[in-house]
Amino acid sequence: MLIAGAGQLGSRYLQGLAKCSNLLRVYVVDPSPESRLVAAKRWQEVGGGASHHVVSYHDDLEEVATDLDLAIVATTASVRPTVVEGIASHAGVGRWILEKVLARSEGDLNRIVDAIREPASAWVNTWARMTPWYRQIRSQVDDSSVRFGVTGGSWGLACNAIHVLDLMAWWTGEDLVGVDAAGLDPEWLPSRRPGNLEVSGVLAAAYSGGSYGRLSATRPLALNEPAGGSMPDVLWIESPSLRWDIDQPFNELGGCASASDGREVHGRIEYQTERTAPLTDSLLNTGLCDLTDLTTSVSQHRILLRGLLERWREVDGSDADRVPIT
Repeated sequence: MLIAGAGQLGSRYLQGLAKCSNLLRVYVVDPSPESRLVAAKRWQEVGGGASHHVVSYHDDLEEVATDLDLAIVATTASVRPTVVEGIASHAGVGRWILEKVLARSEGDLNRIVDAIREPASAWVNTWARMTPWYRQIRSQVDDSSVRFGVTGGSWGLACNAIHVLDLMAWWTGEDLVGVDAAGLDPEWLPSRRPGNLEVSGVLAAAYSGGSYGRLSATRPLALNEPAGGSMPDVLWIESPSLRWDIDQPFNELGGCASASDGREVHGRIEYQTERTAPLTDSLLNTGLCDLTDLTTSVSQHRILLRGLLERWREVDGSDADRVPIT
């Protein structure tokens, strides 16, 4: 199998593989020597060197096998289409896991779909629908159509909105049909990843069955603080019969979901290092997983990118064809 991109997230995927029950031969590819060194160090930190798995590190695809059971693409959005095309032309790939944001433009989304050729073999790591805590809450819901809202500080609205948009599509069983970005602030700010921007303000979303919601983020408190440095404080979901207020909805340390009828469900989201092994074993053993399939995610990304791009053009005063997010 292959991990393309050994940065912060790619190296966490690698750490998680140490607990896989399947015996793995892992190729880690990243052009950055520093990223490869960090990945190798993190692999050793979790005892990977003592495992039965075999891992090697490369600066390109030349030394990677041409038959891969699984490819994990954990690069930034700016290069993901090119990386996917390169992998697809180099090797036969059984299954794919792609990081979000998938791409910066609809054209780049098309490139990814065309390169993979079989969308049913690919999933996108919008992990909310496979999180046990959310599954436990959702199992106690009778209604489908809802209103919802996400509030918080500078939580990376542009790059993380897709997590919430997908969560609510799964929660309601509806399709995302519209995103209105008119409420986003006019000044876009540098994000934690150089060369990318983030935004504050309000993003509105509409779904096929009548559900709708608002995602809001505030500006960083310090002028020199990059955007996207915190997480949303509250996610609320209100149906005709019940309201849930989920405190710290994206916190690995834990939060609490409180229902208007007095019920409480405590839980947490999992670290990527915890999700990777069961996800990989499921794909290798069954060919399936609970992540969002590529076709569904591409549809959601198209709608999100259209809304963001319209607002970005207004702000930038240009005829840009892509949004500078990752």
